[in-house]
Order: sequence, then C-alpha cells, then structure tokens
Amino acid sequence: MSPLLLLFVISTASGDGASRSSSQQYLTLKAAKSAGVKEEPAFEIVDLYPLNHYPKVVNNSVSNITGQIGSSVFLPCRTQHSLERQVSWVRRRDWHILTSGLTSYTKERRFSVHHPEGSTEWTLAVKYLTLDDAGTYECQISGGAGMVSQLSILTVVVPQAVIPGNGEYHVDTGSTISLTCFIEKSTVAPQYIFWYHNSRMINYDQERGGVVVHMETEPRVMSRLTIADARPSDSGNYTCDAENTEAASITVYITQGNKIAAIQPRDVNHCSLLQSSAGLVFVTALFENLFFKIFIRRRFINIPSLIPQPG
Repeated sequence: MSPLLLLFVISTASGDGASRSSSQQYLTLKAAKSAGVKEEPAFEIVDLYPLNHYPKVVNNSVSNITGQIGSSVFLPCRTQHSLERQVSWVRRRDWHILTSGLTSYTKERRFSVHHPEGSTEWTLAVKYLTLDDAGTYECQISGGAGMVSQLSILTVVVPQAVIPGNGEYHVDTGSTISLTCFIEKSTVAPQYIFWYHNSRMINYDQERGGVVVHMETEPRVMSRLTIADARPSDSGNYTCDAENTEAASITVYITQGNKIAAIQPRDVNHCSLLQSSAGLVFVTALFENLFFKIFIRRRFINIPSLIPQPG
C-alpha cells in the first residue's frame, strides 16, 4: 500500500538578534498504515524542502454544500486523470486525515470515499450528519506538477416546524379543528410529519375518529391536521414534529358555546321573576296598610280619647 503524503508549510529561523531571518519550508509527512488495520495513521518526517524547491500547491476550487442534520452529503473532488491514485480527504478543523485513495483513516464509518473504476470522481460521503460535521474539508490531489487542493465548505442545518398563530387556537364545540404546520430549513422533505395531542400521537387515531392528516411537499413542506366535531376532550397541547426536526406546539381551547347560550335565557327569566316578586310585595304592602287603617277606624270610632274631635 502506498504511503499517504501530506504537505505542511513551516517557518524556520537562522541567526540571532537583528540578523535573524526566517524562511518557509515544506515539511512532508508520511502516514503509514498496515493493510486491513483500522487505526489512526502514524506520521514520520520524510523530507524537508525549501519553499522555492517544492512544487506549489494550488487551491483551484471551492464548493459550498448544505446538508440537513441526520442526512447524507457528498463532497465533490475531480482529478484531471482517471489513473490518479494519490487523492486524500482532510478535515480542516483538526487536520484529520479521513481517506487516502480508497482507504479510510478514521474510526468513524460515517466517512467514505466513492470512486467508480476509471472515473475522475473522488467523492467524500458523510452519513448521519451532526452539527459538529460543519466546516471545511480539503481534497488533496498529488501529482508530478505539484498538489491541487479542492475545498468543500459544509453547512449543517436543523429543520424547524412552524405552526402559524400566536400559540393559541380557539374553536366552538361541534366545529372543525384545523391546524397547519410548515417545515422550514429542510433540504430533504421528511417522509412523515407527526401530530401529537398531549404527547399522544394521533395521525392514525381510530379511537377518536374524525382525524385526518394531509401532507404536501410542494411548494412548501407542510402538514394539515383536521379534527371533526370538536369536543371538550380535544382541548390541550398539539405538537407537530418530524425526524431530526425542532418541534412546534400550540394550545387548543374548546369553547362550549351551547352552554353559554343556555345560561342567558335563565338570567332573563330570573330578572323577570324578581320584577314580578317586587310588584307583588308592593301590592301586598299597600293592601295591608289600607286594611290596618280601616280596622283601626272601626274599632276605635266611639272612643273620644283616641279619635281627635274637630275644634
């Protein structure tokens, strides 16, 4: 197996005091690896060349790649000749050698190189993306004329679920609940979008009945939840979620309109009853006062001391 050669620019100094001068040199490291052994490569210094005696390194392309967390991305690298074998992928963040030729130099099986026989493509595949995978990756192509460097800048995004509104949804009893959820920042449409009512998944709720979930991927990824014949038990928290997505929630309030309407007639009848009772009390008091006056006059009409006489 051919060794992996990497080039690094270093600075060396000579002399002392004001006469000290520095010059850049290329340090060539060789990564040796036994066949079939999955371990980190061991480096040894092979040679040290002055900068002006070593073939120059050229950065001739930069690719911007965006991948969704949990998905796979493919970083491109193309050589000029199909027989070129000294192609290596390096992660710039920690200068970790990922692959050299068709051989992997990392314990993470998420990284692999794709090179169809006879092609000029040396594509680095990264599976199950994480946020830590974001950064710059370098494809180094070594040849007789020097080294060509092709860079890929990888950005990892996290899709977000969004339910329009202010976080609350009000509906009358017996009406239809209709909630819409959009998946933003998604590079790959999810296969499923799930709805939860108070932490219980209801996409296929046969016990409740009347629950329908409709999903679209164009022009935007969205899911619409409809629940027929809303009832008080349908109130609560509703959450929209998908794989590798930040979920969104909304609170549903069921207004029992029929009960509110039933209270109003009772209030009107109660007021009428109070008015009738007040009138009855007034009439009763009036009759009692008149009866009392008549009784007093009849009983004491012949008693001079009680009945005032005209002067």
